[in-house]
Amino acid sequence: MELGANSKEIRDRVNELFSAILIEQQKFMQVKAPSPEKHDLLQNAVADLQKYRGQEAIYPYISSGRGHGPFTELIDGSIKYDLIGAMGVNLLGHSHPLYIKSHLEAATTDTMMLGNLLPYKSQLNLNRILLDSVKGTNLKHFWFSGSGSMAGDTAIKILWQKTAPKYKIISFTGAFAGRSLGMLNITQEPSYSEGVPKTFEVLTVPHFDYHDPQNSLANTLRELNKIWDKEQDNLSSLVIELVQGEAGFVFGTREFYRGIFEWAKEKGIYIFVDEVQTFARTPELYAFQHFGLESYVDIVTIGKALQTCGTFYSNELNPRPGLLGGTFAGANSSLVAGEKTVRYLLEGNFYGENGRIHRLEKTFTSKLQNLMENELTGKISDVRGIGLMVSFRVGDGSKDLTFRVLNTFFKNGLICYKGGKNPARIRFLIPLSITEDHIEEIFKIIQDSINEVL
Repeated sequence: MELGANSKEIRDRVNELFSAILIEQQKFMQVKAPSPEKHDLLQNAVADLQKYRGQEAIYPYISSGRGHGPFTELIDGSIKYDLIGAMGVNLLGHSHPLYIKSHLEAATTDTMMLGNLLPYKSQLNLNRILLDSVKGTNLKHFWFSGSGSMAGDTAIKILWQKTAPKYKIISFTGAFAGRSLGMLNITQEPSYSEGVPKTFEVLTVPHFDYHDPQNSLANTLRELNKIWDKEQDNLSSLVIELVQGEAGFVFGTREFYRGIFEWAKEKGIYIFVDEVQTFARTPELYAFQHFGLESYVDIVTIGKALQTCGTFYSNELNPRPGLLGGTFAGANSSLVAGEKTVRYLLEGNFYGENGRIHRLEKTFTSKLQNLMENELTGKISDVRGIGLMVSFRVGDGSKDLTFRVLNTFFKNGLICYKGGKNPARIRFLIPLSITEDHIEEIFKIIQDSINEVL
């Protein structure tokens, strides 16, 4: 340990505690039904949470804080497979040794939350490894933020200071950038911004079209040229998710993205890539690396799997003093975990054509295709996958049917979520701790649950 209070006795005690925690967490590694005597405990806790938040819960879910690998336990004693991971935060799985070690090491330091004003070494370490991971690009700086939305707001502020008085942004159909006041202008779902005024203008063009892939680039370029003809003196930047999560995992081809980015560079429009969810989940550490777009990106946001969030930007976009700030850079344990996670991923066999992430993608998509063509013919369709992000449609893709299937999955021991709209899709964010035996059991739950509903 290089942080905080440090002595042989502390190191020995930390190692003992690490082992004890890991051994105890490994007791929670199989699907288990709820304990009947704890049914009211969970229901009452969920009711209280809904009352406190003023919002209905999606699932009757309160975690006990126990679980290991892809498994998590609820306070009713049930144990379920977690294939959504706190909407993408839990990349490595529950109680991963790196997460336990990060908590324990951070506990030896003199504070919990770290800020941008007075940095700690954990911030320096994470900054260094992140910038090392984007060598070969124009990304030379990184600023921590408290959420993915705030990282996006930081990116827009940086871009606007450079392009003022050009403030208009180009985005894509199906976009989700977050729910901050700024990012709601980019996020497409109307219900997320009901009653909230727009604070800046966003011009929308089509993302990749699965129904017409051959003409997708030409159609998008045509719309971009229409915008350019009317707004060329007002355009600041183009913002894009290379893989749209909220839309149900919509992604294009390398040629599609290069065509758009070449157009933007030719017009002098900066390129902002939102990787808050895709970071670490594609067959390369960054989706822009997977698609071979390193030479184009000017500003990139990341988060979720990192355990904190932030914004990369180029020397050209480096803002004047005063623009960037913010109280929180993240919890000390999160920043320690972020550095350990990136190092673990880059030093392990996770990326590339033969890496674990690509192999998991092929396993999940091929098994879903097999179900679609055999046992679940006519019940599932439109399987998509890239890295650890996999989705498919159930039946007619209606919201009602999709949630009925999701709730049946949940009852039978599998947690996942929806994406897309008209049609809706079921989506998985696969944890790296999953094994072949886990996958076999998960697919039995999928098949049995869909047959239970349809």
